[in-house]
Amino acid sequence: MITVEGETQSIPLEKYLVGVVAAEMPASFHPVALQAQAIAARTYVIRNTDYGKKAIKPTTAHQVFIDEKVRQQKWLTAFDQYEQKITDAVKATANQIILYDEEPVSAMFHASSNGATESAKNYSGHDLPYLQSVTSPEVSSETIIMTVSELNDKLQTNWTQDDFLALQLERNSSNRVQKVKGKQQFSGREFRELLQLRSTDFILIKDGRDIAITTKGYGHGVGMSQYGANELAQNRATVEEIISHYYPQTTIGNVCTKK
Repeated sequence: MITVEGETQSIPLEKYLVGVVAAEMPASFHPVALQAQAIAARTYVIRNTDYGKKAIKPTTAHQVFIDEKVRQQKWLTAFDQYEQKITDAVKATANQIILYDEEPVSAMFHASSNGATESAKNYSGHDLPYLQSVTSPEVSSETIIMTVSELNDKLQTNWTQDDFLALQLERNSSNRVQKVKGKQQFSGREFRELLQLRSTDFILIKDGRDIAITTKGYGHGVGMSQYGANELAQNRATVEEIISHYYPQTTIGNVCTKK
């Protein structure tokens, strides 16, 4: 049984997972991608609640969960179709979790990558053998325009347009920005969070009196890419192949044997 903060009653694990997969991955995705998401989400909740002993947040602070009423509002006339599709994905992977050295892994996941996932070491400084940088097939980018005044407000700086354009972006092995160097130094994560950018793979370009910022990917980049998993599934990868690709050196085991 899983205790979700804000919910009045505990929820059976597999029922909880339907609400997580529905919130975390588009229901239109390939069934095998949904299965991979179910396994990652199950692993995440098992590890982070110590097999249901602790509560979990229903937000991106942990993993997003939406109840049946919200799912009905989200899908409207497609509710029956999508509810069954996601329930089938959860059932197809019943009790399966990702293990490393016979323990549940930190099953991080994100929306999309920049062609490669981020390593745990680059992201947090903690090197984990199953959270290394691996290739990911999807391509996504976004460009936003920000005024110099907006940038200064968010960063608590007092820079000119030229100061922003002169910033040195120090990139790591996955081509994400590790450090931003200028009149003041930021980590790539700090810069992304302060400006609410989609990822830490970004460039700054002059756009008239403003600054155009183009990002590649969406999310922290660590672990499984959801859009990447969908592309792999569309190219006939199995759920086992997707999990082993994004979480190298792991195996898929059974939650019931790990209590």
